[in-house]
Amino acid sequence: MSPSSPDDTPPALFSELNNNSAYYLQKDQLYIESDNVDWQLLALQSLIEEGQVVLADSIITHLQTRELSDKDKISLDLLIAQNLFAKNQFDESQKKLSTINPGQLSQLASISSLSLQADLYIQRNNHLAASNLLLAFTPLLKSDKRKQKYNDILLTELSLLPSKTLNQYETVDAPSGQSSETESFKKGWYALASIYQRYQLRTNHLKQAVIDWENSYPQHQARLFMPTQLTNIQQIEPFQPENIAVLLPLSGRFQGQGESIRLGILDAFYRQQQLNDSTSADSFAVNAPTLHFYDSHARSVEDIAAEFAADKIDFVIGPLLKNEIATFLPLVEKMPVLALNGFPEESMKSVNDDSQTVTADQPWHYSFSLSPEQEAKQAVQFVTANQHTNPMIIAPNSDYGKRVALAFKEEWKAQHNSDIEQHFFTSKSKLASFIERVLHTDQSQTRINQMESLTRLPLETEVRSRTDIDAIYLVSKRDELILLKPFIDVTVSPFAPKIPIYASSRSNEFDRGGLQNKELSNFTFSDMPFLIDQQGEIITELKTILPRQSYAALRLFAFGFDSYQLIGQLMQLQTNEGYSYPGLVGQLSLDLSNTVQPQLSWAKYYQGDLIEVASPATSE
Repeated sequence: MSPSSPDDTPPALFSELNNNSAYYLQKDQLYIESDNVDWQLLALQSLIEEGQVVLADSIITHLQTRELSDKDKISLDLLIAQNLFAKNQFDESQKKLSTINPGQLSQLASISSLSLQADLYIQRNNHLAASNLLLAFTPLLKSDKRKQKYNDILLTELSLLPSKTLNQYETVDAPSGQSSETESFKKGWYALASIYQRYQLRTNHLKQAVIDWENSYPQHQARLFMPTQLTNIQQIEPFQPENIAVLLPLSGRFQGQGESIRLGILDAFYRQQQLNDSTSADSFAVNAPTLHFYDSHARSVEDIAAEFAADKIDFVIGPLLKNEIATFLPLVEKMPVLALNGFPEESMKSVNDDSQTVTADQPWHYSFSLSPEQEAKQAVQFVTANQHTNPMIIAPNSDYGKRVALAFKEEWKAQHNSDIEQHFFTSKSKLASFIERVLHTDQSQTRINQMESLTRLPLETEVRSRTDIDAIYLVSKRDELILLKPFIDVTVSPFAPKIPIYASSRSNEFDRGGLQNKELSNFTFSDMPFLIDQQGEIITELKTILPRQSYAALRLFAFGFDSYQLIGQLMQLQTNEGYSYPGLVGQLSLDLSNTVQPQLSWAKYYQGDLIEVASPATSE
């Protein structure tokens, strides 16, 4: 509304004003002297809020010469006290405020009086008195802007109280005559302040504790205007644990796997300490965390978790076995965990009712595994990127082979809405006849035999293989591959195009070199970049120290190495869309289920040498 219009009603004094002081000063000019007190008081309020204390003083001087009602005199005294505060004349402001009878103030003026008194207490570092006043008047505020402002101030003041004061309050019964609702309101604020006081410099713990508080106080008024200190928590603060628990089978059936992972974790740990030592001289010393290894075969996860408090554990790597993860995660609901296997279905929940996407029960529980099913899904992407439209799966007739084949088939179906063939082989001695049957050369030979039988003439013929298949995804060990690939090569008709063969990392085992590698030319497989780049620093050192380690053990070493490195990367992966981390296992990202997904590399043998192959989707 234009200030030139004299017909509008002035807003309530001490309310949140929607116009600046110039507006109210112009309104003052539109009215005769006897009718403009309200506008002058509003102009004074606005000038004080804008910090124009000199001009405010001139209006105060003018108003003090006028005949005012008792109500207006009290309002003027409060505005004078506020202006003195704005001029940093805190003692004079307190004296003026003390002359005002609170019983004669309107509700809005009373709130302004209490907020001024709280500000004066804050200036004197009387945090308890300021907190008590803020707790008294914040529920009375009407303006959203002021609710947010004073909730922020209240949290700060409460957090400056001694921790003993905040914690002691939680054990005290409600005072006589005080309503349970008022008590719950105050107790909730004290609990929230205690959390902020305890964790404000450890933001990951703070976020977790705020979630717990919200669950404990679902109806608390502060939830509507949560202090910005708790809503603007930096999301990329990395985990910085001081005591890391590592749960691995260090005895029993899976001891070998556990030891390989342990070796990788230790290697990453010591490399990180060397890096910290080399940089601390130029900056500041970095305290190394302490690693606590627990044998999950010799002891139950319940027994191990019971020791965490005494050992001050604040991050967990493991367990490795899926059944242990199912038991373990509910025991450490408030602790960050990087489980070394997939989440059990019973420990996961749906993001929403209409989606099949699932996520961990706790946002600080993560999963990391070497999943052959995920590798098969990545193979679908690679095969698709190479313009193949009708691949075939060949896998061993075992639970493992069927699982991987199913993963590939289902992913292909999801991406292309079409089914593909899958064939399962049994013994090595029958691989030749198996390939003939899969590629239909046995049918071609049968037709040739029938024709020769009918004509009783020698015919010039050539066995023909099927031409509808344009790629094969092979799941096999290397010794099986050495037999399968030549059978496939010789079975395909000489006048037909060669069928490209793709395979999983299961086919890439210890490099025997020489003739055997040449026989695998143009065969393409996925694996960790750690094993494809044989000149890398870490694998070169391992070859010297542990020259005969199997590729299975080296993969677990890389898995353990990345598990430790991920501690400092998980928050970044979780909060920055599109962010990935280059690990030994692959390019690591985090999906919606809080599962770390390694993007594997691809390679092939060419004239006996291993060369990396870029995906067509990433090489453009």
